[in-house]
Amino acid sequence: MTEKFEPSSATAKLAESVLPNKDSQVSSSEKSKTMQKAKGKTAVRRKGKTGTRQSVGITSLQVAILVVFIGGWELGANHGIINKFLFSSPSAVVQILINQFRRGTLMDNVQVTLNETLVGYLIGAIGGSVLGLLLWFSKFIADVSMPFIAAIGSIPVLAVAPMLIIWFGTGFISKVVVAAFSCIVVALIQSYEGTEKVDNDQIELFRSFRASRLQMFTKLIVPASMPWLMVSLKLNVGFALIGAIVGEFISSNAGIGHMIVVAGASFEIGEVLAGVVLVMLLVLAFNLVLGAINGILRKRHLA
Repeated sequence: MTEKFEPSSATAKLAESVLPNKDSQVSSSEKSKTMQKAKGKTAVRRKGKTGTRQSVGITSLQVAILVVFIGGWELGANHGIINKFLFSSPSAVVQILINQFRRGTLMDNVQVTLNETLVGYLIGAIGGSVLGLLLWFSKFIADVSMPFIAAIGSIPVLAVAPMLIIWFGTGFISKVVVAAFSCIVVALIQSYEGTEKVDNDQIELFRSFRASRLQMFTKLIVPASMPWLMVSLKLNVGFALIGAIVGEFISSNAGIGHMIVVAGASFEIGEVLAGVVLVMLLVLAFNLVLGAINGILRKRHLA
């Protein structure tokens, strides 16, 4: 699920250029281990073209599956095989979205939910990731706090959301808090796990240069934890959005969650599905942005 951080020769150069004590002795075995692992980078570059072709093939298959699913759904609904009242149809859902866009209600609802999700995501996912990384400085604090953190993470957001709305009101703030609560624990645990998986050879290399804890943290631990952080950030997009929508389910006068609740109460399945489509599109947009950021970080690491 996560990618293991592979050290490169750039790490040794970085340590030599950044750390103040260059006169410290590094054993030949440590250097040989680092250089041996650096050879893996060349193999990764050689596999780039093969990986690109495989990615195109996977994308094509995904598109084909989606087309078959939507086409089968539409044909089944139009020929009476699928009950339109219970399942609507793709064309009806698209028409609902078009009508809402023309009325202006579509963008209003999307903007409300998007704002709640973004702020909650920044607080929960980003804040939780930072806290998880900082736990690396104290193994004792991490060991003491982790059971309590896991216990908090086991609480369903639907169970705690009413209480949070009572505490923070029925407005924007309460939805942000629910969204942040939905993703902070996952981000914290995932980022801390990333710090625990850093290559011991690299840690010993930095120690041999007498690096300070802060230097090791900024130059090794954080960069090495990036694959774990990116997985966490992608997972938490959906969690933050779910949190915001759950908050809107309980108390709201706008947003995608409000739209779904009102449509469900009047048995408008098409509008409910339109809301579901909007949620999926928002998550897709978030993941595309995060994927682009991840690609930039990969290129910088391999450079």
